[in-house]
Amino acid sequence: MSQLARASLTAVAMFLLLAAAAAAGPAGCQDDVVALNEACYQYVQKGAPTVPPSQECCDAVKSVDVPCVCSYLGSPGVRDNISMEKVFYVSQQCGVSIPGNCGGELAAASLG
Repeated sequence: MSQLARASLTAVAMFLLLAAAAAAGPAGCQDDVVALNEACYQYVQKGAPTVPPSQECCDAVKSVDVPCVCSYLGSPGVRDNISMEKVFYVSQQCGVSIPGNCGGELAAASLG
């Protein structure tokens, strides 16, 4: 299987995992999770380089219900493909404060 095909399958699988978890997760933030996945996944993906997020990603981060999304990030299986270190980095770059224990993970540094 080509690397592109593998990457496409991984992206589809991740989207389906996020959609299923959002449906099973806390009510009220399914749309937030989908929006974050579409706009920000490339910036928080494990194994991807740490790069500043796009304006589209920051707009999505600024519009979500942070406590609800943090609860979702603590759901089993979600962090298998998401780097919480990058989640904290992206939120800081976007000027959004998130709790240090977001997703059940303590932040390495205070984000304000």
